[in-house]
Amino acid sequence: MTCGGCVARVERALQSVAGVAAARVNLTTGLATIEPAATRPDRQALIEAVRDAGYDADTFRAADATITGVEQTHAARLREQKQALWQAIALGVPIMAIHWLAPVLRSGEHGGHVWPHVVQALLMTMLMFSSASAPILVAGLRAILHRTPNMDLLISLGVSVAYLAGLANLLTGQQDVAEFDAAAMILVFINLGRYLELRARHGASSAVAALARRMPTTAQLVTDGGTRQVRLEEIHPGDRLRVAPDTIVPVDGRILEGEAAVDESSLTGESVPRHRAKGDEVRAGTLVRDGLLTIEATRVGADSAMGRIIQAVEEAQSGKTRMQRIADQVAGVFVPIVIALAAITFAVMLALFDQTWPESARRAVAVLVIACPCAMGLATPTAVLVATGNAALTGILVRDAAALEAAGRIRAILLDKTGTLTTGTPTVESVIPASPLTKGGLRGVTAAPLSPQRREGVEDDLLRLAASAEQHSQHPLARAIVASATERHLQVTQPTSFENRPGLGVRAVLDGSTVRVGSQLFMREERVNLADIDSQTSRGGSAVLVAVDDQCIGLITLTDTLRPNATESIAGLRSLGVKPIMVTGDNHVTAKAIADQLGIEDVHAEMTPQQKVDAVRARQTGGNHIGFVGDGLNDAAALAAADAGFTLASATDVAAQTAPITILHDDLLLIPAAIRLARRSLRIIKQNLFWAFFYNLAAIPLAAAGRVSPGVAAAAMMFSSISVVLNSLRLRRT
Repeated sequence: MTCGGCVARVERALQSVAGVAAARVNLTTGLATIEPAATRPDRQALIEAVRDAGYDADTFRAADATITGVEQTHAARLREQKQALWQAIALGVPIMAIHWLAPVLRSGEHGGHVWPHVVQALLMTMLMFSSASAPILVAGLRAILHRTPNMDLLISLGVSVAYLAGLANLLTGQQDVAEFDAAAMILVFINLGRYLELRARHGASSAVAALARRMPTTAQLVTDGGTRQVRLEEIHPGDRLRVAPDTIVPVDGRILEGEAAVDESSLTGESVPRHRAKGDEVRAGTLVRDGLLTIEATRVGADSAMGRIIQAVEEAQSGKTRMQRIADQVAGVFVPIVIALAAITFAVMLALFDQTWPESARRAVAVLVIACPCAMGLATPTAVLVATGNAALTGILVRDAAALEAAGRIRAILLDKTGTLTTGTPTVESVIPASPLTKGGLRGVTAAPLSPQRREGVEDDLLRLAASAEQHSQHPLARAIVASATERHLQVTQPTSFENRPGLGVRAVLDGSTVRVGSQLFMREERVNLADIDSQTSRGGSAVLVAVDDQCIGLITLTDTLRPNATESIAGLRSLGVKPIMVTGDNHVTAKAIADQLGIEDVHAEMTPQQKVDAVRARQTGGNHIGFVGDGLNDAAALAAADAGFTLASATDVAAQTAPITILHDDLLLIPAAIRLARRSLRIIKQNLFWAFFYNLAAIPLAAAGRVSPGVAAAAMMFSSISVVLNSLRLRRT
């Protein structure tokens, strides 16, 4: 593929195959991503569809090292292009030199004025059949046969017209306007441009390769007969592996033997190695600093932690922004328009301006060559490629190119509190029974006898009751209550039924009574009597109410700490002109206390998951772009509704799968960094598209007017494509 028109045609070809729901093609990486429908498409049918469109393809299976394959393909293409460039220089430069030195080389002898042009014709014929020209001519012919006009068609038409015009001039004796030099210059500059472009593209895609290179290619498999080295693709879940000191963990696994200090900075950003021992989990891509481990593989290949990161970056780089889809559509119809303009230029110059046919052909060739839409096709995908790769190396995982575009446009961002702005690991501060309970007990709800005379015993009973109801909940507050009960060695009771209300609370049946644990809003919805309870807490702690049947019997207060860099992150958002808004299911007093510490003025407390979604949609009216940051199950719907959803690496699986942008190191400072990168990406994309379109609008009239020769047109086209790639590479410094 050579331009955005090629991309559009390959996508249409793939989408025509039965079983394809959608297809995305990336010009920069040369990868197509297929989303299957209910009936999966046949791999061979996909390849044949691409070939029928005039291109070629191969498929990567799930177990293949995709990045390695792409790098090998790129290296092979770079070698081929380098060889083509040397052939173009070796044959093209003498042709141009003879043209420039023709007045000196000519002699007055019979036929002395012809021989320089004969030598040019011979060299040009050799050049036409060399690797510098033949692939372009074949691709152009294939484009005609398949009715898929592309950049190769424009180049092959330009070169062929110039070559044939040169032969015609030689045969008719018009050697003063021979066109061999124009054809040679076109091929030299085109091959030089493609070589430089391939090298620049490799630099753009190097980030994903850098991620892939963090993974080893082999591992030590433990068998009954000892250990042996195997390739990573041969490892399956359940296999036992030996990981030596200073070795990267090849798969996600569980430690069976040994203990070690494990450097997890590649995944978490934490520079201090963590101690891992028998029973602990280790993840692919981490480094064993000190110690010897025997692990059991649990997730391998693309399913491992590093594999999922690489796959997510690949998906983002194969995705398309709104601007890219528009550019591809324009490029898809641009080539036929250019061919028509070249034909009109030839006819008008010949008929209306009394130009000779060689001069008219020369101008038509210049129009064909200078208007190649390669820069349009590269403008957006190259910038997305660099931005997403650079983001991944920084700790920002972008799963969707459209999300990157949206993140650059947001002007307000809603942030969940618990687990997002705070660490999400609260601890129980106090257990406060309702005043009647200290006299009458818990009415026989728990199996253990109560101690009404000892308030400590009543608190333990209240905590045990809450922990029994909350033990199957994944909410951070629920986990903290269960952990506190475990620390006090309290025996929890298994509920006979359990219902979770995300973001609100839980309802469980214990010993025949209905126990509710949750927020004040939840209790009001459940029509629980709150007469003896004051849920207002001090110092910004969270209050969890506990009720039996329809009577609230006490509350548990929990405290949470701010995440590191939370205050600086909010300040960073403000400096970018992004308004931070806190939305939380916690009570107003707690939310206001945390917001005051962070400097957030707009606070919305006691919100249900649906109310968070409504808050996002309400702010999206009028075309406003809104971001959302959350980490829990109750945030998943709001993350999906937002234009740009952010979550943390420690988030629940549902939130992580919903949010298109993940902060791998749980560092809130990376949220404004992601927005800053997205905004700069948008600027780069707009610059690329502007100059690509402006270049063509300005260049075509100049070529038609004879102000630009075909050789200069080829050089201009080359520099336009390279400038787009180099401009995109500036994102590597963001």
